[in-house]
Amino acid sequence: MSDREALARLERKGARAVPRAWWPMAGGAALAFAAATYSRADADLWGHLRYGLDALEAGRLTSVDPYSFTQDRPWINHEWMSEVQTAVAWWLGGVAGLVLLKAALVFGAFWLMWDALRGAALGVRLALMLFAAVGTVHITSAVRPQAWTFLAFGLLCHALAFRRLDHRRWLPVLFALWANVHGGWVVGLGVLGVWAAAESLHDRDARRQWLWLAPISALATVATPYGWRLWEFLLTTVRPERSIEEWQPIFTKDAGFWGPWVVAVMLGVWAVRSLRVRRLPVMAVLLMLAWSSFRVMRIGSLFVEASVIFLAPAVIARWPARLPVLPVSRSRAEPLVAGYLFAAAGAAAIWIGLHTLTCLPFGGPWAPEMAPVRLLSAAPAGRVVTFFDWGQYALWHLGPRLAVSMDGRRETVYTDARLREHDAIVLGEPEGLETLARWRAEYVWLPARSTATRDWLVANGYRLVYSSDESFVAVRDDLPPLGTSAVPARPCFPG
Repeated sequence: MSDREALARLERKGARAVPRAWWPMAGGAALAFAAATYSRADADLWGHLRYGLDALEAGRLTSVDPYSFTQDRPWINHEWMSEVQTAVAWWLGGVAGLVLLKAALVFGAFWLMWDALRGAALGVRLALMLFAAVGTVHITSAVRPQAWTFLAFGLLCHALAFRRLDHRRWLPVLFALWANVHGGWVVGLGVLGVWAAAESLHDRDARRQWLWLAPISALATVATPYGWRLWEFLLTTVRPERSIEEWQPIFTKDAGFWGPWVVAVMLGVWAVRSLRVRRLPVMAVLLMLAWSSFRVMRIGSLFVEASVIFLAPAVIARWPARLPVLPVSRSRAEPLVAGYLFAAAGAAAIWIGLHTLTCLPFGGPWAPEMAPVRLLSAAPAGRVVTFFDWGQYALWHLGPRLAVSMDGRRETVYTDARLREHDAIVLGEPEGLETLARWRAEYVWLPARSTATRDWLVANGYRLVYSSDESFVAVRDDLPPLGTSAVPARPCFPG
C-alpha cells in the first residue's frame, strides 16, 4: 500500500494527519492565489491582446497581418485561443482581468504539484513548493501564453505519475486544446512519447494502450484552424539555435536560471533511486527534460515542475506525514487560532491584490520608451521602421494606422531573410541601409545605439525629431511636423 493510500484510509476512518482547520487552509489558498497575481507585462502582451480583440470582433482568423508592412509569410497564429481568452479577460476586467486569468492558470498548476505531494510532511511539502515557485518564476510572473502550457504540462505530468492507464484516455483532448493555446505542446508530446516508450518496455498492458493512445494524442494536435500546416510551421521554426534570449543555453545566464536547474538535477539523482514504481519512465522523462532545458532555458521551468510531480512518491516515502492511529482531539482554542490565521492570510491576500490588480508594470532592458510613441500617435498614416522588442507596443498604440516593420512574432510572419534584413538595419550594415533606401518608410524609431543608421537617415532625406539616451525618431523630410498626444503615459500596461 502506498503512503497516499494509507493516508486516505486513515482519513476515511476519522483520523487526521493534522487537525481539520479549514479556515487556515482556505486562508493559505487565498494567500497562494494572491501571490500568483504578481505579474509583469511581457514584450508580446500588447500584440497577444490586440490579436485576440481583433479575432473576437471579426469572428474569424486571418492569414494577412494588418499591422506589419514587411510580412512575407502566411500568418500561422498558433496561440489564437489563448489570445481570445486574454481578450475576454481584458473586456471583462481590464488589467485586473488579465492578472486574474494568469493567476488562475498558475494557481492550477501549483495545486497539481501540491496534490502530488499529498502524504509528505508539511515542512517538506512547503519547502518543495517554495523551490517550485523560485524555479518557475520566469514563466509564472509574466502574462503570456506560456501560462497555458504551464497548466497543461502539469496536467500531463500528474496524469502520467498518478493515474491508471484507463484514466488517461482524456489526454487527446488535452493535446487538442493545448495545440490551440501555445506551442509548448511540442514539449508535452515529447514527454508523452518518452514515457510511453519507457513504460511499454516492461508492461504489456501499457504497451497495448499506448499503441493507440499516443498516436491519437499526437493526431489531436492537428485539430486547429491550420491542420497539418501547424506541424509544418513548428518544424521549420522551433529550433534551439533561434536568436531569442529564452532559447539560449541555460549556462549562459545567471544563477537565477541555472540554480533551480542544478537543484532539480540533484533532486532527481537522489529521488529516482527511491522510486518503487514507474522508475524507468520517470528517469527517462527527467533526463530528456534536463538535457532540453540545459540547451534551451525556456524549458527550465517545465523541468522544475515535472521534477516536483514525478519525484513526489520518493519524497513522500522519505519524509511521510505523521499518520495517527486515533482521531485528533480538538481543543477549545483551536477555532480561535484558526480564525486568526484565516484573518491574517486573508488580509495579506487583499493587500497583495490591491497592488497587483491595479497596475501591470513593464520595464527592463526590453521596455520601450513611451515618449516616441506619444509623438508618433499624432502622425499621419504611414509606415514606421522599429525595433523587434518594441513592435507590439507600437502596433497597439499606432496600428493599423502606422504599420510596423518588425514585432515579436518573428518567424510567425517573417522569413529568416526578413529577420536578417531587419537586424542589419539596427546595426547600420550596408544591407540594412539599402533596405531603408528601398522602403523609404515615413517614420523610423530605433534604439540610440543605432548611430550608423541615424547618421545615414539624416544624410538621406530624413530629419531627426526626437533623440534620447534610449532611442531616436526620424521623419521623412517631405512630411509635415509632428504634434504630440495629450494622453499621459504611465509605466503600467498598456502604457
